[in-house]
Amino acid sequence: MRIGLLVEYDGTEFHGSQIQTNARTVQGEIENALRNIFNKKIRMHFASRTDAGVHARGQVGCFDEETGMSPDQIRKALNHYMTKDVRIRCAQLVEDGPDGFDPRGDAFSRTYVYTFNDARSAPALDRHVVTHVRASLNAEVMNVASQSFVGLHDFVAFAGPSTPQDAPTLRNVKSVSATRDGDNIELKITANAYLHQQIRRIAGVLYDVGQGKTSTDIVGQLLASGNRGAASHVMPAEGLCLEEISYNGSGKCGLPAIHTTESVDLSVN
Repeated sequence: MRIGLLVEYDGTEFHGSQIQTNARTVQGEIENALRNIFNKKIRMHFASRTDAGVHARGQVGCFDEETGMSPDQIRKALNHYMTKDVRIRCAQLVEDGPDGFDPRGDAFSRTYVYTFNDARSAPALDRHVVTHVRASLNAEVMNVASQSFVGLHDFVAFAGPSTPQDAPTLRNVKSVSATRDGDNIELKITANAYLHQQIRRIAGVLYDVGQGKTSTDIVGQLLASGNRGAASHVMPAEGLCLEEISYNGSGKCGLPAIHTTESVDLSVN
């Protein structure tokens, strides 16, 4: 049987989502908890890879294991064995087998939010989940500039160093917005997929636009340039959060459902 998981984590103390040797990762934390529950090594698979310091409210993963435990019992057990900076929000049965649920391949969109904070003083309580900037930002101008990202574009100018040289760089951005909420400006992006550092480089360009260092035309110029990594301003990781991954059809956790009478508790212990 295959269990799908909806995962939330504070990325501050993690070296990214994907397992690494001699470094603490989200995948490693969950796999250690699975070993405690089932007394054997079980591999987790994630829908999206997040870098060190990046957070998630809606990361999706899955693992295979034959067990008499219900998905919600698994959720509770995982949360018991893990540290408090990573939580399983929800667990459900998904289709297994070679043609079963694939958290990466079955996703049709991913939504991230990058949060700037331009208060006079850096926040204390939210310091790990926003990027404090010294400049006062014009969210309206940032939003105007952001609309040029919508549609199918070659984002090679926004590709980070871990993007393979032969990797396709076309990405379909479904929506972008930059809106102010008090001292925070939230940049929300939904796309089919992303290149390494693409969002943090987009955020860097819009940060320069928002403080008046460059015009809104810069977005179109960079997209048309074809110059790998030309958008060189990479914003810090702590302001970035994976908000949601969307799939066709939904079960209790928003994942593709199989026929089951099981009831799943969405609460977090």
